[in-house]
Amino acid sequence: MSETVFRYTGRQRVVMWAWALLMAVWAGAVTVDAGRDLAAHRIGAAVPLWLVLGLIPTVLFVVLAGMSTGVTRIDAQGLRTRGMTGRRRVAWSEIESVHELAGRGRRGTITQIGVTRTDGKSFLLPIPYTSGVILEDPDFYDKLLLIRREWKKHTGAGGA
Repeated sequence: MSETVFRYTGRQRVVMWAWALLMAVWAGAVTVDAGRDLAAHRIGAAVPLWLVLGLIPTVLFVVLAGMSTGVTRIDAQGLRTRGMTGRRRVAWSEIESVHELAGRGRRGTITQIGVTRTDGKSFLLPIPYTSGVILEDPDFYDKLLLIRREWKKHTGAGGA
């Protein structure tokens, strides 16, 4: 099998980057406002304002920008991922199950693929995933089936 690469759909990337940009603008506006307070020697107003209203969107910007670069690759040896939680490389023989995890996230809208290793540790693939209408991946279940099929083919796994 040649390598298959899963990335966010174009729509998913656009939505994530739009939200990231919104967070950056929000953090920038709050930073400017806090800067005005600092310039007027109102440190007691500037610091809490920035910590509460400036730091949160800054962190969200980093998360959204980082998420949009996630990738999952599968080949004859196993699967490799890169996402917000780092990089993983797992051989097919080290995987006990590949399963769908539905109903995660706000209002139960995110469906992801979970992998349980033979040592009992488990993790979520950063890609593919599907969520609601805006971040829907219309090929999510086809991708899940492809990953399961490759895992079964390389391990002889029966039922999972």
